[in-house]
Amino acid sequence: MVMSAAIFPGENEPLLYLGEFPVRLITLLVALHSAAMITASLLLAAGHGALLDLFIYSSTAVAHGQIWRLATYAFVASPSVWFLLEMVMLYYFGREVENGLGWKRFGILYAGLILLGPLLLQAFGYGGKPQTFAGAQEINFAVFAAFVAMHPGAQFFFGLAARWVFLGLLAISSLQRLADHQPPQVLVLIFSSILAIMLMRRAGFEEPLFGYGFQWSLPGLKTPRTKFSATSVGMRTTAMGNHGSKAQATPSEARAHLDPELVMDRLLEKISSKGMKSLSSSERASLENARQAILQRGGTNPK
Repeated sequence: MVMSAAIFPGENEPLLYLGEFPVRLITLLVALHSAAMITASLLLAAGHGALLDLFIYSSTAVAHGQIWRLATYAFVASPSVWFLLEMVMLYYFGREVENGLGWKRFGILYAGLILLGPLLLQAFGYGGKPQTFAGAQEINFAVFAAFVAMHPGAQFFFGLAARWVFLGLLAISSLQRLADHQPPQVLVLIFSSILAIMLMRRAGFEEPLFGYGFQWSLPGLKTPRTKFSATSVGMRTTAMGNHGSKAQATPSEARAHLDPELVMDRLLEKISSKGMKSLSSSERASLENARQAILQRGGTNPK
């Protein structure tokens, strides 16, 4: 099978095609993590595990010019059941985040998360507390935080909303690191999650994270009032009224048929309350037409 050499510039398109099959950035990231884990396992089995020390993060080594460690540490992992679960979760949640942001912005988010941890830990190193670090647990947890920022009301175990699962996992992970005498990594975990959530807010996913109308407020940072990703469905969980009878269209409803963003808004609310299967074939066509229209004009809101 021949790999296509074309790389698509559209943010909501796949990164590339393998024959006829689309390849997403999240697929390549999971493959890279997995390949790195297999390589590390073979090195350990061959008695060359010391080579891995060249790739883990070390604040002392970075201070002496080994800057590649700022990125390579994230791909140093040993085989375990937890690694398998981590990759499954990264693919599941990362795919949704990539669909919502587009592969370019998702790539920027993931790269920023990789660099954030070492930069924070480097400050501790310069403060006289050398730090070492390996693995991508904090990074991948931040991807889950980004998913929660998109769908805070998504249902998880025993009907728990994603927002509460996120808080529970954040608390347990923080306590685990504190028990292991790793308070700097607690900061990495928290700040990585905050960064992911803030970038999702910046991208236009504005549903209150914990059910309240809290807004991020930073100097010079203005979040769009309403901006939807054209490929992400179910980004809102606002209940939509159930109108049983057909009434004459109001002016706002009539305008919704002309404004693609209002069409998108109305159909996404229906999907949130009733599911994707509730859309008729004509509504699915309207959703796709609205998506294309928003993409063509850059997703900006009309004045």
